[in-house]
Amino acid sequence: MAPADRTDRRRPQTAQTDGANRPHQQKERSAEYREGLYVGYRYFETAGVSVRFPFGFGLSYTTFAYENLEVSDNAVSFVLKNTGERDGAEVAQLYISKNPGQVYRPAKELKGFEKVYLKAGESRRVTILLDDKAFRYYNRKTGRFETETGEYTVLIGASCADIRLRGTIFVQGTGAPAPEEKTAMPSYFSGDIRNVPDAEFAALLGRDIPDGHWSGLLDRNDAICQMYYAKGRVARLVYRILTGMLNKSIKKGKPDLNIMFIYNMPFRGIGKMAGGMCSQEMVDGILKAVNGHFFAGAGQIIAGFFRQQKIRKKAEKMK
Repeated sequence: MAPADRTDRRRPQTAQTDGANRPHQQKERSAEYREGLYVGYRYFETAGVSVRFPFGFGLSYTTFAYENLEVSDNAVSFVLKNTGERDGAEVAQLYISKNPGQVYRPAKELKGFEKVYLKAGESRRVTILLDDKAFRYYNRKTGRFETETGEYTVLIGASCADIRLRGTIFVQGTGAPAPEEKTAMPSYFSGDIRNVPDAEFAALLGRDIPDGHWSGLLDRNDAICQMYYAKGRVARLVYRILTGMLNKSIKKGKPDLNIMFIYNMPFRGIGKMAGGMCSQEMVDGILKAVNGHFFAGAGQIIAGFFRQQKIRKKAEKMK
């Protein structure tokens, strides 16, 4: 499976997981999302955690009955009947389930749905197609989507917890090697991801867990608004000016989108948005100044400017 390894480049903070959707831990500049695929209903259904309003839940002034399920290689069909006294619409949902094999996966995965409007007493056969995406998973070892051979359960319901019909289908897989060792990742195969150990998370990533500690220096991937942490006084002054301008526009009820764009743009974007006037060498010079080496940074910016002008002139002659 493709693990989540997202970076939160904002102010240092720490947090703990609630076992479902929040970061497991944060170290200054990175947030580790150790839950993998178990987000939302995928976690609650797999871990057997009851909720008040399950995924897909809805209220209606009428009632519906599901019957006569038929499962083929490329479609699932069933009869939906409005058994109430009022007209209404029902969102019928199709989930796929498979007993744990060589691949860890949620207990139920939504693969299709159909909103059907029926008059009181009316019934209709509903068909939901099954394509190649219905059974596949991402295999980290092969670097592509694969399908695991085996018997899958087809679930039709009014929500992920309100399953009305069940059927089975055998699917011939692609024969790819197992992407993860089951014994190395018991938390992911069981769905109990409230406290995933470092060793299991590293196994999911397929590499060592990145060091989340911040060196204290801003780089190309940091946003301009992070000059809050700049060691250079001029950079901190620019940060205060931009922040003041942005807050002033927000108070007026009309946020300045141009300032918001600049405020949240990474430093590398300066070179891309300057129309060839600013090279990445100059961006690195800006970062030197931001990180407290004003004169060295200014020198690199000036030298880079003249080199960039030569490149621009040469490019113009070649047109």
